[in-house]
Amino acid sequence: MARIQLLFTLALASILLGIGLFAPVMTLHPGFGNFTEIVKVLAPDITKSHSYSLFGSILTLLRDGSLFIGGLLLLFTVIFPIAKLSIYWSTVERLPQAPGRIYERFSHLGKFSMLDILVIALLVIAMKGLPGGTHITLDWGAAAFTASILLTLYFSMVLDKRLKHSVHIL
Repeated sequence: MARIQLLFTLALASILLGIGLFAPVMTLHPGFGNFTEIVKVLAPDITKSHSYSLFGSILTLLRDGSLFIGGLLLLFTVIFPIAKLSIYWSTVERLPQAPGRIYERFSHLGKFSMLDILVIALLVIAMKGLPGGTHITLDWGAAAFTASILLTLYFSMVLDKRLKHSVHIL
């Protein structure tokens, strides 16, 4: 893969990560079973659908005192992917030279990227079982976030292959 293609893939993954963190990821549609119509008349505000972004949800968890879960999500959904992309940008700038120690140590942690997608999947599965007909739909932010993670994994595989190939040539 040419350097331009590597840069394009990395830029696209970075943009999609930003979109995925701040765009609506899921929408909660409250349901009240047989009482939905009555609740709509008496308290229409609580029957409205609400959209949530990943970053906004993490901030809400932290603000409401769920520091452990909020901190884990912040680490693996925000900080880790941003750090990984930063290291990838640094590595591409060094090509065709050696990638550097940070990349070599960090490249083994790439499997944790899928933890982000697992968290979203578990949240949706857990919320699908809410009583009273409440349901959740995934929004376009989830697709952007997932695409960013998949592009980052693809980039990592291509970069590793390229670096191994260049070592054999030398």
